[in-house]
Amino acid sequence: MAKKRGRGRKVRVDFRRNREQPGRQDDWTRRYHEDQDTLADERLTESVRAKGALSRKRTVILDADDAPVIDESQLKTGTITRTHGLISFVDDDTGRAWPCTVRRVLRSILIQQRSSVTVGDRVWFSVVSESDTGDERVGVIERVAARKTTLSRRDRRKREHTLVANADQLLIVASVAEPGLKPHLIDRYLIAALKGALRPVICFNKMDLLEDAPAVRQVGDAKDNRSLKSQSDSTPQEDATATLSVGDLIQEFRDLGYCCIPTSVVDGTGLDALTDRLRAHITVLSGQSGVGKSSLINAIQPGLDLRVAAVSAENEKGRHITSHAQLHRLDFGGFVVDTPGIRQFDLWSIAPGELEAGFVEFLPYIPNCRFGDCSHRHEQGCAVLAAVEADAISVRRYASYLKLFSEV
Repeated sequence: MAKKRGRGRKVRVDFRRNREQPGRQDDWTRRYHEDQDTLADERLTESVRAKGALSRKRTVILDADDAPVIDESQLKTGTITRTHGLISFVDDDTGRAWPCTVRRVLRSILIQQRSSVTVGDRVWFSVVSESDTGDERVGVIERVAARKTTLSRRDRRKREHTLVANADQLLIVASVAEPGLKPHLIDRYLIAALKGALRPVICFNKMDLLEDAPAVRQVGDAKDNRSLKSQSDSTPQEDATATLSVGDLIQEFRDLGYCCIPTSVVDGTGLDALTDRLRAHITVLSGQSGVGKSSLINAIQPGLDLRVAAVSAENEKGRHITSHAQLHRLDFGGFVVDTPGIRQFDLWSIAPGELEAGFVEFLPYIPNCRFGDCSHRHEQGCAVLAAVEADAISVRRYASYLKLFSEV
């Protein structure tokens, strides 16, 4: 049986704003309707005593995980399967779903310490109401367990947006056509997986369109090349105007040690291999809109019938059909989280040292750089630059590193 956690440290948490305003000392409206007095007899001024700063806060006991100390034996536990606005749906480990809000004091703490609750979080919640038939269940989340893994990105307000928590692997879904491959986006996801302690798997979907798939540019257009040239005095990226075939790109990632699975829902290519990779794991699927994440889940788990839509014929961009992340149980064992498609993926809180560690092909050369704080852009004696010039490191990957370095 769960036990009450020991004493922790005290913190001060703000009250809700509408509790900070003191009430009137005289109830004039009630007295007027009861003919107890007339407004003319009242004094023309009202003295309101302002509350001090201490009265606007409350004391909360937090444990080592920065979570409120609670009596866990009096609460239910579960996993958040989806969120919708301020409501989180919690599976209580028996298959029953509980719509839950988050305790105000807990939400204040979470906003200060990290992002709020998300799909995959393990929580403790109290029961507010439950009908005899079990059709109506409402709860309040009292505590959120520390997250083991995360998939996070930076939102428009430059804050952390955690898409999923406590998964163990990230399936990066990219389509070979409609929409076309974006290798730099895959590189971004690989860095995010390393940061969030997730095992990355790359799924190259829509292989039935391979014959019509355009070649993949190594760097980008001329504007991109000028920007990269301004970041480095070396020359490798200046000549990076060639293109790669889809097969070459897949082999490039495989040579780096990443698991790559070519798939097609149309002809069934790779679905068995994908099923084996997902079995007994908690996997989050992520990628740009239109690459076929929901279609893949429908194919490996019949009966879910997730909504799908065709890619726009005008701009080959996907439509946002999946509006929120949701956890689904797989009949063959394991769970998948289907996430909304994205147009861009900005990395969250990546230091330059973490970035270079995310490019695994750099690791054998970094110890041989002349300077310990080498940025691998323009320094004399940089072993990574020398490896690029010797074709030991992919020019495309090096150019991708330069783009990411300019952001972090």
